[in-house]
Amino acid sequence: MSTPDIASFDPFAGPPQLHGARRFGVRPGTELIHPLAVSGERPLRFEVAGLPDGLTVDGDGIVRGVAPAGPGEHALVVTATNALGAIVEPVTLCLGGTLALTPPMGWNSWNVYGATVSAEVVLAVAQAMVDTGMRDLGYSYINIDDFWHASARSADGRPLTNPETFPGGIAPVAERVHQLGLKLGIYSDAAELTCGGCFGSLGHEQVDAAAYAEWGVDLLKYDYCHAPVGRDAAIERYGAMGRALAEADRSIVFSVCEWGLRQPWRWAADLGGSLWRTTPDIFDSYSWLPLGVRGLAARNVKLNRYARPGHWNDPDMLLVGNRGRGRSTGELRLPKGPRPKVWSFRGISDVQAHSHMTLWAMMAAPLLTSHDLASTGEFDRRLLTNPEILAINQDELGVQARKVSPRFRPWVLAKPLADGSLAVSITNMGRRTRRVSLPLGEVGWDGDAEVRDVWRMRDVGRLDRLDVELAPFASVAYVCRQTD
Repeated sequence: MSTPDIASFDPFAGPPQLHGARRFGVRPGTELIHPLAVSGERPLRFEVAGLPDGLTVDGDGIVRGVAPAGPGEHALVVTATNALGAIVEPVTLCLGGTLALTPPMGWNSWNVYGATVSAEVVLAVAQAMVDTGMRDLGYSYINIDDFWHASARSADGRPLTNPETFPGGIAPVAERVHQLGLKLGIYSDAAELTCGGCFGSLGHEQVDAAAYAEWGVDLLKYDYCHAPVGRDAAIERYGAMGRALAEADRSIVFSVCEWGLRQPWRWAADLGGSLWRTTPDIFDSYSWLPLGVRGLAARNVKLNRYARPGHWNDPDMLLVGNRGRGRSTGELRLPKGPRPKVWSFRGISDVQAHSHMTLWAMMAAPLLTSHDLASTGEFDRRLLTNPEILAINQDELGVQARKVSPRFRPWVLAKPLADGSLAVSITNMGRRTRRVSLPLGEVGWDGDAEVRDVWRMRDVGRLDRLDVELAPFASVAYVCRQTD
């Protein structure tokens, strides 16, 4: 398969451009760390008009401080200037109980590091997120998955970290991550043990939530290994942690990870969940059912009506950059008699990675990479740093694309955007080249449109239909805007 033609974007070149979330939320009276995602030639100078008392913006464009105690919205005006120009853009600070007003973007340790995660690894990835310009495009979470734990809790029940891999605990890691303008995530399980056999949080929800807040944690991924099968038990256990997080003195995003087996899209938001897994774990394959990209996308795409600002369907992490090297995504072992059944996965191709990123962006899915950022190849870097596909994912309207094509044709997804335009993607899910002629009326667009090719970052022209030829597993993505 050939490599898709996609534009390269340098986050450290050109005049300033604002990216990322235009609306961001924090609980009243809690600490706020919000990086204003601005690309452009350095140095950049930042001003933010309308910031309430207690909040400031630093020289890196990070809004910091303690949010006001009362709920409400604050209209802010961001000015960013460099030697090549200036921008003046509105953003909105939302004080209330709803966090993650756009899908979280960032990194998770699980796929590539698994049980080898350490403070050193986490801090190196955080620095790489800054050095690569990913922070300046909206990526902000650095999430520690399983295996940060000591062998047991302290005598009083408080959680402890592994003294060899996290010798200073989580707090100094969070402090350094925050200094870089990023946010720290952590992991636990709604049972006595995590999936990896470390201590879980069952019966310790209050003490764990208080510890996470004290350490400076900004997101909790809460797994469901070693827990009862039934939905009622899951709701009870997730509810206990959701209440504990709500009572903690910090804005901690709650990621419900029970793999979609109990329809969490119907109940997780009521328990404080900002995102919920709709699928089993992803493995480094495109077509292997049911755990490859195509299978997980097919489960997630049907749930578009449940996604909205602050509440997101999560079809698991991005495979982009793994290239078959992920410790946790490259091999699946299942018991089968005296010997385990083993499937090995070699990774997805350039074309498949391109479709993977297209589908996740259109579905308003969390964009959490899980690879060694320092070794990201050029093509994968372009996939992860295309500002126009990221803007579709982070659109403040918060709509997950709906599938408008019949079952067995190439997938056509349509996603309305806050400015009145419409994002449209076409993905060939099959192994044969397909020609597609799509009248814009079939995706709900009335009349002609000014069409922009998102991945190539260039205008196509005034059209009333999209005509494309798609190689096996290939995708295209466009934004349609009103004509003059």
